[in-house]
Amino acid sequence: MFKAVCDAKDFKKIINATSNLVDEICFEVDEEGIKASAMDPSHVALVSLNIPKTVFSEYISGIHDLGIDLEALKKIMARSKSNDTIIMEYDEEKNKLLTTFKNNVTRNFSMALYDISSNNLKVPDIEYPNKVSIKAGAFVEALKDSELVNDHIILSINSSDNQFVISSKGDLNYSETIFSLSKSETEVVSSEENEGAVESEEVINNVMVEYKVLENSKSTFNLAYLKDITKSTASEDILDIYLGEDMPVKVEYNIGGAKLVFLLAPRIES
Repeated sequence: MFKAVCDAKDFKKIINATSNLVDEICFEVDEEGIKASAMDPSHVALVSLNIPKTVFSEYISGIHDLGIDLEALKKIMARSKSNDTIIMEYDEEKNKLLTTFKNNVTRNFSMALYDISSNNLKVPDIEYPNKVSIKAGAFVEALKDSELVNDHIILSINSSDNQFVISSKGDLNYSETIFSLSKSETEVVSSEENEGAVESEEVINNVMVEYKVLENSKSTFNLAYLKDITKSTASEDILDIYLGEDMPVKVEYNIGGAKLVFLLAPRIES
């Protein structure tokens, strides 16, 4: 038995955020809610989600492993309207996920489930020296700046100056966004340089929410993965970013009461 009812709008965002990195995933459903985790095909990134039963207006479930074709479910969710209610049920006999969108019109979909079981993937319990909480919009803008220069970015913590820095470096060009981690004033200074010349500079207030900085750190990451991780966020969403020297970056955020966690391996420079 499995039945879950919630707003389609938030569930659509959850599916989009997950499907940006993985094609299939196992929903582990029980009386407490839905959990799932999977590695991307290149084994560079891990995604984990937890949707507690409190997210749903109605929730009844036994213990099941539901093998989800995320691309197929994403296409179904794309047909939902912002004010739709979604009803999901498990047809155990036919091994299908039944999805209904209800508003003034009722629309029904049936999706075959993969015959896969939980892989028991867990987010490693890593102790990070640094954590910054930042508005997603500011972080995404820094990624866009970096994309002009290179397809890899460097995430750095300067503990002596209390700075979180996002930079990228090409053969000739350089981009840098400096978030000042100041308790008295929170600001971000964004600049781009072309062969040593500063092209532009702007100051944006109130983008940092919280931080914990214990030591310097610097790690390089694939920019495309970070774009996929943050693609489904709204500008005011809060990202919790955990960093350490040449450690995987952990990014956490919430969508409608559901928690998403992403782990991205660093690029180790030779």
